[in-house]
Amino acid sequence: MSAIGGTAARQHSRSDRLREYASTVELAAVPVATMGVLVRAREARAWTPQQPPEVVFAQTTVDDRALPAAVWVALRRDDVEGAVEAMTAASQTTFLVESREEMGEGYRLQTVEETRPLPEVELLLAQLAAMLDIPTDVLAILAEWGPQDPRTEREIADLLDRRLGAGVPVAAPETDPKPVGEGLTMSVADAVDVLRLTDEQARALATLVRRVPVTLTS
Repeated sequence: MSAIGGTAARQHSRSDRLREYASTVELAAVPVATMGVLVRAREARAWTPQQPPEVVFAQTTVDDRALPAAVWVALRRDDVEGAVEAMTAASQTTFLVESREEMGEGYRLQTVEETRPLPEVELLLAQLAAMLDIPTDVLAILAEWGPQDPRTEREIADLLDRRLGAGVPVAAPETDPKPVGEGLTMSVADAVDVLRLTDEQARALATLVRRVPVTLTS
């Protein structure tokens, strides 16, 4: 094979490997997004530790390793791309793009490898499992289902119910709270000043107050 032909073949092989790398990273987004469902479900429930969950997550080690708090924060925000990027930045697992022989010092051939880091999904699952006291194989099954599977959200809710106990989810705020105390009474002039009404709006409010009793509620 000529030098030109060999170079073209290597370039073609490198392009194929780069496409394979991109596909591998894209596939990792599915289990990462599923763990985002878990993180947000946990965030929606009462949190008693003094340190915030992202700090506890970062301090939870698996074989002396841990993904950074940025991963939890990104999943909290439903930012799958950001989570994958943070995981990739902390990765110790690489993808071989190309291996080639180059002339080194002393005119000796040496092998040069081009690699790219891969997001370590298994570490994410193990770290979340250790932090939330959920079996890793259970999270692996959820990861296979994906975030769109209707079973995923139900199973996560059930897991957290059994882990944290019934009644732990934070109650939604009242939409129609009862009034406290005797309420607020003020003059038209005070209302105009507080609300910064225009002259036309002030005249309209004064006319309305003269005709009917006015009570302002939230």
